Amino acid sequence: MAEKEKKEKKVKKELDHIKELAKLYYLRGDTQKIIAEKIGISRVTMSAWVKNGNWDTLRTASVITRKELIAKMMQNASEKLEKGEMSYDEMSKLASTIEKLDKKANIVTIIEVFAAYDKWLIARMQLDPEITPELIKTMSKYQDMFINERLKGIKIESE
Repeated sequence: MAEKEKKEKKVKKELDHIKELAKLYYLRGDTQKIIAEKIGISRVTMSAWVKNGNWDTLRTASVITRKELIAKMMQNASEKLEKGEMSYDEMSKLASTIEKLDKKANIVTIIEVFAAYDKWLIARMQLDPEITPELIKTMSKYQDMFINERLKGIKIESE
């Protein structure tokens, strides 16, 4: 029984990572169809994730930058501190939230950079015969692996 529970936990964890990756691609602006094809899920599953997770709302809200969001949080905290209305617990939670935003922002930034790079490669393909669709497909595969490993907390290179 313990072995079955371990397998179920592992499958759930992998599904959570796939769902998080789909969410990041969606928030980046990719279509549901492209995301479903890219990560190997059905369009019905993708649609359900978008609907149940309110990803459309998140996508709309994502136009605010991390810097703006943190500035607003800090301004609110500053006002509370001046009035003596902020506890140590609230300050700790604020610090934790900012740290989480930084981690998420790093993955989102990576995805945005990869997307811009892919667009550049596709445009550059007109001028450079060494850039082929196969090369772009291979690079995209490794970009996706890199993002997946980051989401899972795997770091292969020395940092």
